[in-house]
Amino acid sequence: TNVVRSLDLDDEALWSDYAHKVRKNVKRARKHELSVEFDESGAGLNEFLEIYLSTMDRRDAGASFYFERGFFERLIAEIAGGFVFVHVREPNGRVISTELVLLSADTGYSFLGGTRSETFAMRPNDLLKHETIRWLRDAGKRAFVLGGGYGADDGIYRYKKAFAPHGDHTFSTQSLVLNPRAFDTLMAARSDWELAQGRTWSPAPGFFPPYRS
Repeated sequence: TNVVRSLDLDDEALWSDYAHKVRKNVKRARKHELSVEFDESGAGLNEFLEIYLSTMDRRDAGASFYFERGFFERLIAEIAGGFVFVHVREPNGRVISTELVLLSADTGYSFLGGTRSETFAMRPNDLLKHETIRWLRDAGKRAFVLGGGYGADDGIYRYKKAFAPHGDHTFSTQSLVLNPRAFDTLMAARSDWELAQGRTWSPAPGFFPPYRS
């Protein structure tokens, strides 16, 4: 199950459709005079990476979530107009919460992000999500895919659902290998790389593509 925020609402209707805790948290963030910036050029990549990587460390994330800087640089160079970095700043200008949102013709997709743990009490990420929803709507998008959680009803899923209490959608994926030769090359390269690090490696069961597991 993924949570999808419909964007065909005006400000008043949208605000009313959030869970009560979201409205309370956005108000708290505003009391701290936090501001939200939409970066369509990737100029704030350094700040994004600092917060994103520290968040992955804090969450003890798997290796597949540690994207190298070059990944983001290629994304910025190759899909101009297909992304926006959203930054929440304190009054002194420091970024404390950030997210990379991918864009299609009519949809925004929450991709990667993080928040400085010492600023949780100010609720910057609630403000980030709220203003991102408004920005996407004003840009003509019809939906914002917030994603799901690790399980059917974990904390990450419940957090996202608070922004779209009626937004549950069942998503399915199909895994296909269209180029077996390239697939085998990537599998061998991953195995060789792990061996060069002094490790033996086998793909995680059920992970696709397995060379990224």
